[in-house]
Amino acid sequence: MAVTDGSTDPGASARWKRRREAGRPVLRWSWRAVSVRPLRAGHGIWLEPAGPVPGAVRGSRVAGPLLALTVAAFAAAQYAIGRPVTPEAWLAIAPLLGSLALGPLRTALLAGWTVLLGLGLALETSGPAGRLASSLAVLALLAGFAVVNAVLRAAARRRLGQARAVARVAQSALLREVPKSVAAARLASRYLSASAGAHVGGDLIEVVADGANPRWLVGDTRGKGLPAVRLASVAATSFRDACAQPGLSLTEVARAVDLSVTRAAGEEDFVTAVFAELDPRGWIQLVNCGHPPPLRLSTDGELRPLAPATFTAPLGLHPDLHLSTFSVRDGDRLLFFTDGLLEARDRAGRFFRVDQQVHALRRPDLQAAADELLDRLRAHTRRRLDDDVAVLLGRAHPHRPQPRIPGRRARPAVRGRRDISGKPVSSTSLVEPDRMRTLAEQAAAELADAPVDRLRDLHDRRQAGRRPAQRTLGRDVKSDTIRQHAEPPGR
Repeated sequence: MAVTDGSTDPGASARWKRRREAGRPVLRWSWRAVSVRPLRAGHGIWLEPAGPVPGAVRGSRVAGPLLALTVAAFAAAQYAIGRPVTPEAWLAIAPLLGSLALGPLRTALLAGWTVLLGLGLALETSGPAGRLASSLAVLALLAGFAVVNAVLRAAARRRLGQARAVARVAQSALLREVPKSVAAARLASRYLSASAGAHVGGDLIEVVADGANPRWLVGDTRGKGLPAVRLASVAATSFRDACAQPGLSLTEVARAVDLSVTRAAGEEDFVTAVFAELDPRGWIQLVNCGHPPPLRLSTDGELRPLAPATFTAPLGLHPDLHLSTFSVRDGDRLLFFTDGLLEARDRAGRFFRVDQQVHALRRPDLQAAADELLDRLRAHTRRRLDDDVAVLLGRAHPHRPQPRIPGRRARPAVRGRRDISGKPVSSTSLVEPDRMRTLAEQAAAELADAPVDRLRDLHDRRQAGRRPAQRTLGRDVKSDTIRQHAEPPGR
């Protein structure tokens, strides 16, 4: 098995290359792999808890050398005095403390160093041999206990890492990766867990980008733990299945998810959720089921909630579903979130104000904007959250397609033909309904104001200028045809 880790030594890279060409296994261990990797919970599985990661102790790199120097200084002071100040067994405090922060190998080295110092002090100190032997025995036993404690702690940390790996896989199955780009929008999602021992919670973000109109679901289940995770999984799965069925509206999709949640939820369980469907023509439809309304940040810096006309009950409590439609313009930011963002407090009890984060939400880079929003949340709460936080930030760029006739290209404007406003028209040009209605009203007004004699004169002049030319052209063609048939073939 080949273990790889980044290294910047050119000579080592050449040696690894020769071993690879020779067909021998390549073992790439560097000082970072030995010293840093054991300090990471789960061997590189990065989580986002609101507190310190269990099993990882800050300052463990300097803990070993510092304890070794402290023991050496204590032994030197006692040797300089020339008489025993404390029994040699007290030196075991160093490896015992080191077993709480160091790995088994470093703890063993520190324990051996402590036993050697204790043996040197015992040989230089005069006293009963039995007392010195008992002190050295106690020192050796305590040093061995420190090594055993470090081994057990490393095994427990390894099991915790495996459990976190399973949790990460479960989360990836529950919270699928959100695409960064969908039709008429770009997205950025973040999930922040309030528990330091798990990264899976009851909040969910699900985006279905199939088709011209992307849809997504942002929800929050009641409670915590495995029941909340299971209920969130049911809601996300039913939402994907409902969106896969053709012809279902957003309200019908929400009703299908509500039926699935009702069957899977307990008596007091429910899911607050908001369903969204983005129309590339500049509209967004929402079905809100007891969830905090999303926010729309317009290009002029105005932050407004997209609140429905009537609020309904959460999923699982038989909500009366209503569809709300809002307009979006190019460059507008849409922020969907769970209630953990609104309920976050600092130590003084002040809530986190989302309406004061306009500067962070208006950053040009959408991913950087989402990161800065969560950084401000962590700074406000000092990395202590009471509830999970799920955030979905989107930037809309709708487009309005121009109507056209399929399979036909617009012909150039016919020379001499103009509409009632005096603009040239083409034979296949299409007029928008509003403009057509305006032109018709203008024409009716002009006809109503014009006198009858003027209209009759205009009609006579048009007929006199058009029909004689058509008749002359018809007579000329007819005369030529009769003349060709009347002449003999040989003439």
